[in-house]
Parts: sequence; structure tokens; C-alpha cells
Amino acid sequence: MPIRVFDEEEKQNIKAKMIEAGLTLIKEYGLTHTSVVKITQAAGIGKSTFYNFFPSKEVFVIELIQYERAKLMNYFDQLLDGRDKMTKQEAKMFLKKIIFHQDSVYQYLTEEDMETLYPAMQEHGMIEDDLNSDMPEFLFSHFEEINPDADKKIFVNFLRIMALAVSQKEALHEDVLDDTLEMIYERMFQYIFIS
Repeated sequence: MPIRVFDEEEKQNIKAKMIEAGLTLIKEYGLTHTSVVKITQAAGIGKSTFYNFFPSKEVFVIELIQYERAKLMNYFDQLLDGRDKMTKQEAKMFLKKIIFHQDSVYQYLTEEDMETLYPAMQEHGMIEDDLNSDMPEFLFSHFEEINPDADKKIFVNFLRIMALAVSQKEALHEDVLDDTLEMIYERMFQYIFIS
């Protein structure tokens, strides 16, 4: 049987189908029960095609995370709309989207999933110390009305606490988790923005 060669547009379409299908399946079944076969069936492609794009399911999930990050940065650029800084209200909308983003893969991953992904994430340079990351500085430089005394490490801790709460929700009172996150979120805003 001859090997099918895809042009660049076909490759991008197939990859996008797999990413979208994978996200939907991970939301429904979690990472452990989302198999390569389920992903390829949902995307309407053969299993061998998956391995032409991704060497493993772990690398696939890493690409899915990067795909979602790119979408968030596109949203960031849309909010800026060519300006240097976004308003306090726009900044709040963006941060809320990061925290409560329904397509964030992290909220559907268990502790075991993260342990499985960790080596691949390290290999792909995704594990970096957020405290040394340029992301808080980048965000603060594009937000109006930032409190000049706000410590970026505390800001990162706020984000991490909310991410941990979402990923470990079974350890918390889930019936009031959204209200709890909203309170933490509002406290973070009071801290980083000038009142």
C-alpha cells in the first residue's frame, strides 16, 4: 500500500481535528481513558496517521496544551487591539479566561496524569520555574492600573492556588468551589490592581 503524503494544509487540518477531538475526549474521559484509537476515530483518521504527527500520547497532550496557550495569546492580542496596554476591566476578563477557561486541559488531568506527563513536559522545555518566568512581567507591562507594589511571585501563587484547586477539586467541597475561586480571584484583583 503506498504511503499517503499530505500537503501542509492537509497536515494542519488533520492536526487541528486531532487536537479538538483529543480535548473533547479528555474532558469526557480523562487522560487515562482517552486512547490514541479514540482520538483517531473521533478525528476520522487511521491510528498510524496519529504517529506521523505525534510520537506518543504524552507529546500529543503537550501539543494540545500549547495549542490552547496559543489561543489564549490570540485572545490577549484581540483585547489589546493594537494598543500597548489593556484596561483594568479587559485585564480582568483575560485573567478570568485563563483561570476559568473551559478548554484548559489541566483541570481534566489527575495527579497521576501529571506524573505521566511530567517527563515529556520536561523534555519539551515546558517545566520552568514560574517565579523566574517572564510571563508575569509581560502581563503586568500590558495592564493599566497595576499596583506598583504588587509582587509578581504572589500573583503567580494566586494563579497556582486556583489551578491546584481546580485540578484537585475532589479534595475540596465541590459544591462551593466556584464561589471559593471567585473570592480568591477577587482578592487577587484587589492585590494587583490600584483600587
